[in-house]
Amino acid sequence: MAKSDNRRRSIVYSAYDDLNKPLEKAVPPQLSDISLDDSDMVALRTRFDRQIIQGHPMFFEEKDEMDSIRWAEFQPAAKPYPRRESSVSRSNGISAFDEIAMIKKKYAKRSFQNAKANVKNDIHKWFLYPKPLPKHWKFEKDRRLYDESSEEYESEESLPDNKKGFYYSSFDDDNFHILMSSKETNALRNYSKVHYTGEYFDLGHYEKMFSKAIVIDKSEDSYDQLVSAIPKITQFSQDFRIVLKLLESGELRPVSTKRIEYLLNKFDLFQHLEGRSEILENKRVPHRDFYNTRKVDQNLLLSGCVSKRQLNEFIWDKLNLEPDRIVYMDDRGSDYSLRDIFSHGEGARSNEEASIGLKAVDDGFLEWYKVVYLPGFHLNNRNSKNDTIRHKMYYMIAKTFLEFDNFIDGQYLAEILIKYVIHNMEKSKYQMAQLSVDFQFIDNWWPNFSRWVTKWKLISYNIRWNVRLSRSYTKLFQSGQVKNFQDYLDLVFRPLLSSDSICDINLQFFLSTLCCFDVVVDNEDDYIWQSFSNPETTTPCEWTANGDNPPVAYYLYYIYEYLRVLNHQRMSRSQNSIILRSYCCALTNRVSQFVDGVNITEQLESLVCNLLLCQGGLLQAEPLWWSSPVILYAYYLFQIPVIVSPLSSVSPYQELTRNLITNSSEAMSRDVTVQSTRTYALNPFMSMHRMGLKVSLSCNSVLFNSSYTMEPIIEEYSVAASIYLLNSADLCELVRNSVISSGYEGWYKSHWLGVGLQHSPFFAEIIACTDVWFDTEANTSERHNVPPTRRIYRQDTLSREWRFIHDKP
Repeated sequence: MAKSDNRRRSIVYSAYDDLNKPLEKAVPPQLSDISLDDSDMVALRTRFDRQIIQGHPMFFEEKDEMDSIRWAEFQPAAKPYPRRESSVSRSNGISAFDEIAMIKKKYAKRSFQNAKANVKNDIHKWFLYPKPLPKHWKFEKDRRLYDESSEEYESEESLPDNKKGFYYSSFDDDNFHILMSSKETNALRNYSKVHYTGEYFDLGHYEKMFSKAIVIDKSEDSYDQLVSAIPKITQFSQDFRIVLKLLESGELRPVSTKRIEYLLNKFDLFQHLEGRSEILENKRVPHRDFYNTRKVDQNLLLSGCVSKRQLNEFIWDKLNLEPDRIVYMDDRGSDYSLRDIFSHGEGARSNEEASIGLKAVDDGFLEWYKVVYLPGFHLNNRNSKNDTIRHKMYYMIAKTFLEFDNFIDGQYLAEILIKYVIHNMEKSKYQMAQLSVDFQFIDNWWPNFSRWVTKWKLISYNIRWNVRLSRSYTKLFQSGQVKNFQDYLDLVFRPLLSSDSICDINLQFFLSTLCCFDVVVDNEDDYIWQSFSNPETTTPCEWTANGDNPPVAYYLYYIYEYLRVLNHQRMSRSQNSIILRSYCCALTNRVSQFVDGVNITEQLESLVCNLLLCQGGLLQAEPLWWSSPVILYAYYLFQIPVIVSPLSSVSPYQELTRNLITNSSEAMSRDVTVQSTRTYALNPFMSMHRMGLKVSLSCNSVLFNSSYTMEPIIEEYSVAASIYLLNSADLCELVRNSVISSGYEGWYKSHWLGVGLQHSPFFAEIIACTDVWFDTEANTSERHNVPPTRRIYRQDTLSREWRFIHDKP
């Protein structure tokens, strides 16, 4: 009986296999160790698969005309077809985006903001102080950072010979024991209670090394001579009009909208096709993951660098340890102890039963601190007058614990910074921060703040500094601190450009760690004008304007020009350059007051100025997503860094700002209750990441973000990973963006990422249109754990967008 002809087909045997054949011989002799979750089941190489990988699942006939996608890009052997001229090309053969790029490069190189002009990116020429720690340094293994009585302390005799003499920043090996027993270091340990590498910083040693490394030119021009050479704003206003005309072109808007949508969809398709390959590449890097990859918070505010819980704990500890210490003195000469501050009434000193508890900093204080203190008293350093008793208590708390210039010389703020920021970051080793401090418009702010930094040794490998410049001309004019806009600029730049500034060693050290000037554009900035002066023809000396606040472009241009002079001066001395950054106006109902005859919003004005003048990127960049699609597309093409703070979207103190940004309006309802509109998903961070913007995360202000952990930057990334289901490739790409676009020196970027400015045959990456960073080796994923597949996708997608703009196959 030939039953085999009619037998049921088997999933093991075919219809023509011999049934007598042993089963084990039909099974492949070698099995792969990779699971199905780690690999694609079938790897086809058909034309359809090539279309899918390149993001174009639809089939196009070779002779058909296509709007934005050419078959020739994917099939070189295709027959020629009729082609239309690209809508982004101009009559002179140069695209609109190329013309904008040329203008941007002109301003970046002219102000020495580009990476090649910054000597700190030159590993061989830069005076790097203190020198880097050893490659495998760990906080818990450094015997200097523990008390001899602690359990973690390891005596020198117990250490192997190859681990003795850990590097410290100031002294040679012969001076180690002298340093360990110095009175200054012991006193520092007594007040801080925690240890960190900055304890061993010695200003005298830095001054000695500084005099050897820095070239000082005694024939420099005076400050008045430098100011007289500052060009007027006329040329910039012309460039501004040109760029604005290009960005507002009716032809570019639909093209940019389509390309943005295309980039978003292409990334989703890429994830579906190559997601498992990225996971497999991550697994091939055995000793690197998100947690031990460097990450930089580029905009951590000094005024909110700790959480509410940490601040309350610190206040409670001080009240228990030194309640009778005099910490504040008012205008009348009356002094207040810690106990007096937290007691109510004029007879506070006799009130022994004042209830303080662990809620000295409550929601009422935080609201007052953000709305009243930071925009007013903090910037202008004015005293609180005619306030209620509770608000006066709030003022004394803020002045005592959150300011550096006070009765106790900023000791409490220094302790807070060391205990909760520097110490925790050094223990983690892989967390860095650029601390942003508000410039207070008072005389001698620069020497006072730099002296505070060096006095309390707020120095660490894990922190750098930014200085924020607020648009507070109107408030300064009304208080009589300035008479015109030139006085505003003099308060900021005269101490830096004066001939004797080089002699202030405290200032020179602080400037060596200063990365950026940040121009703050806030919703609360004064806007209403009275005299309507013409910004294009009025010089800073002439800008009185009855206190009218100059436009954003006016601020940015003149700060840019003074920064250009400062960078030129510092470059001649072989010192680091300082980069300019700015915020974006969140309001869309303010008309620009910069140029006549052009009807644009102040938001677009701030974005265009940032595009042209700022090499450091855009801060709090959420409004960028809802702005013009053309400028959003330009930020992508130029790979301008953008810094966002998604957790601020759900902060109760940021809700009003978010509503203004998104223009969200509640639907008509009979419900009389007020619905909260705070939601993390409304932040456009993930869309920016999918599109391919050079985006990184920042905590901004931990004090207002309801942070619950000791590592706020890790909390920022972990929340994003939980909500958007980010994998290791996404997280490592974000933290790599934060490092390569940060203000850290070139030596650290080379060590952490394996990149440099010297041309190499390996991977090249463009940052902010002008800076090109090259990989120093064939595969750098072991340093940052970003899969090569992800980096190739980003580079290939960007190059295809430029080919589309240039109308090339």
